[in-house]
Amino acid sequence: IADEWHDEFMEFTDSEVVVVGGGEIGYHVARLLSDRGVSARLLEQDADRARWLAEELPDTMVMETDATDIEFLEREHIGDAEVIVSALDSDEKNLLASLLAERVGTERSVAVIDQSEYVDLFEAVGIDVGINPREVVAEEITRFTRAGGAENVALVENGLAEVLEVEVDEDSPLVGKPIRESIHSLPADVVIGAITRGGEYVVPRGGTELEAGDHVVLFVETEHADEVSAAL
Repeated sequence: IADEWHDEFMEFTDSEVVVVGGGEIGYHVARLLSDRGVSARLLEQDADRARWLAEELPDTMVMETDATDIEFLEREHIGDAEVIVSALDSDEKNLLASLLAERVGTERSVAVIDQSEYVDLFEAVGIDVGINPREVVAEEITRFTRAGGAENVALVENGLAEVLEVEVDEDSPLVGKPIRESIHSLPADVVIGAITRGGEYVVPRGGTELEAGDHVVLFVETEHADEVSAAL
């Protein structure tokens, strides 16, 4: 599950992420962030677990505390973090911890949601990203069964749409023409969300021309995902 959140955090490599909850998910998220050079603090209420985490994650600041203690959040400037990841053992706790962190200033919130039907509710009340573990498993299956050149697949909007990451080659219909023209070679409602070229981010605008070797992130309706992947 932690690996699924890699792209969510990489734009914040010069900032800080707060992970709430030191269970298996929280531990692996913190480990992943540390491996990627992202500064993180991990909040864990259980004293024994907090000590174990501190030993296992030497590059992560582990703090023994209740993440719903708003005085602590304010005192420790949790609001200065760019992202909070709530990985506690219940949906209700994750919702509360995320909302409290946003209240003190944290810019973005990611929450583990056990009940998939709560995803829309969480996002409606202000949680930026809700992740359901069972849907993550479905994403992994989709990743390995997707035809064509898709390198990475994520499911969004409860499976109604997908995020595809592809490396385009010289035969791609997107290469060599401005996006405003080349996008018409794909099914309707495909949106190019990001481009990386030689490790650098390129803002996708109407006049941007893709080059062979570019990595492109697209948003596409699930029913058209195979068609788009094969075309690219």
